[in-house]
Amino acid sequence: MKLRLALTSGLLFGITGLFFSSSAAAFPGFFAYRGGKPVNRSTHVVLMKKDTTTVVTVMPDYEGDLKPFAVVLPVPDDVKAEDARTLRRDFVDRVDQISAPRFHEFWEMDPCEEGKREQEWERDLSVHGSGFLGMDMGSGADDAATSMFKPGKEMLLAVDPDFKTGEQKFTLVSGADATDITGWLKRKGYTAPDGTNQAAEPYAKAGMSFLVAEVDSKKVELVGADRAIVSPIRYSTNKPVDVYSTLGLLNLGDAQELFVYVIHPDHRFEVKNYPNAFPPTNIEVDFKVKERMGEFYAGVHDFMRKKQPLAFLDEYAWPTKGCGQPCPNEPLLLSELLTLGGDVIEQSVPKAEREPKPPEMTDDEKKTFKEIKDKKQQKEIERVRKETARRKALIERQRYVLSRMHHRYDRASLPKDVQVGPADPVRGGVDIPEGQKATLPTAVKPSTENQYQVRYVSFHPSPAVPHCDKPERYRWGKAPRTYMGLRKIWTAQDMATKNRTSHKPEELIYTPVAELGIAGHPDLVGGVAEIKSFAPAAPSASAAPEAGGDKQAKSGSCTVALAGSAHTSAWPALAGFTLLLVRRARRKRSG
Repeated sequence: MKLRLALTSGLLFGITGLFFSSSAAAFPGFFAYRGGKPVNRSTHVVLMKKDTTTVVTVMPDYEGDLKPFAVVLPVPDDVKAEDARTLRRDFVDRVDQISAPRFHEFWEMDPCEEGKREQEWERDLSVHGSGFLGMDMGSGADDAATSMFKPGKEMLLAVDPDFKTGEQKFTLVSGADATDITGWLKRKGYTAPDGTNQAAEPYAKAGMSFLVAEVDSKKVELVGADRAIVSPIRYSTNKPVDVYSTLGLLNLGDAQELFVYVIHPDHRFEVKNYPNAFPPTNIEVDFKVKERMGEFYAGVHDFMRKKQPLAFLDEYAWPTKGCGQPCPNEPLLLSELLTLGGDVIEQSVPKAEREPKPPEMTDDEKKTFKEIKDKKQQKEIERVRKETARRKALIERQRYVLSRMHHRYDRASLPKDVQVGPADPVRGGVDIPEGQKATLPTAVKPSTENQYQVRYVSFHPSPAVPHCDKPERYRWGKAPRTYMGLRKIWTAQDMATKNRTSHKPEELIYTPVAELGIAGHPDLVGGVAEIKSFAPAAPSASAAPEAGGDKQAKSGSCTVALAGSAHTSAWPALAGFTLLLVRRARRKRSG
């Protein structure tokens, strides 16, 4: 039985020099199999780096027979099989979701509503906690002690990495066996792709080993009649990491999506030996893009590939403390960062930093502490204070910058190994719209800190009839309380499986993009096609005056006019807006 096994659910050009680089490329390995020859459709590679330490997580797609197979990765000679880990795919999926190109809606606030404009990303998604989390403070705990020594929110956090067991068995192949990896795999009952020994020879000659992850196909997660989920593989090294495209091409189909993420304490990363391209961002698009971000962005990517097929797209650079504006979900959690490699980074931290002393008690705390008669309660308070100090220090150390690079390639468009290295901070794809045209800066510029994302936007002018003396127009913010649609931020995922021709960028992009030669639809920018103005429209010369028209004009009341309409009543606009919502709701149900 043939089954697709997958590990993922899911313009400015510049060539930069080589500096502090490490290699990354297509699927950094190959598949050995017992059924028919498998195909690789996409690969996600996460590199967490600090100083000389690199923790590598590899999550490739596998499409082939549902029989035992193995993932083979070349690794530096300091990698140990017992240190290799299997991760749940959720951790890599979260990195993908946070950094993926996204769709966001901006709503015009009621012109008479007071207060500052608020955005969806201003919602507080942080963890809040109170009480003693169920810990036994002793029967003698009084109200003063309970209030004064209440644990902070840090005690609610998961602070350990989360690994998966049972699905993969790791073996390290080195020495003479590495020079004939095809023969070693054959003795284990696996078939290697044609040309494997020749492709693997440079690694073996360099003294590298091969990490073989044998996958138990009976334990993979089924997600349909023809698809299952296999888990990412993680290993760590203190030597330069070379991840070569040559091996990944052994299992290449017609094309493959490559996503490289770098998590580093200080720097944004980019590709150093290929062109880098910033996709168009802060671009207004047709509303239909909302639920078809994958198809739309696949079309944008192909449009850019025609301009420069070797270019890697730099799609995201943001501190992990945040996740861009707007956030599709909460930032990466401490446990997620530790699972992706933070636990390995922590091993080099001095003990004094890993286990700092809690802050000195205040005079009131000392007094209350002495009044507690229960020794167990005192010990518990001391333990919680020490653990809170440890966790606070851990949180502060686990601060990184997340970078995302993306390339779709075939054998011709990835001719050499890819080198990534640090790059200067950039800013783009942020800010709040301004004015009637909902103007947003579309350029990606140098900055003092990284705040860059790829986002595509849609605007909703307010249908409200101003009822105040000084209405304030064009304040763009979050959806009104009466909005019944989904508040989800739609992201471009599953790029390897999306239809790449169904949504044409040149038809759906409103904002002109000169770098891509897209004229756009300037007349539709800012939603002005839906509601043109709150001022009365000038009647045409041939239009007969309506009954009561003079009286209304003299009253000085605010009115709404539809684009191209001679009517000054607000009701057509409201009716039109209601019809627009109904049509969109129907599109959602049918989609």
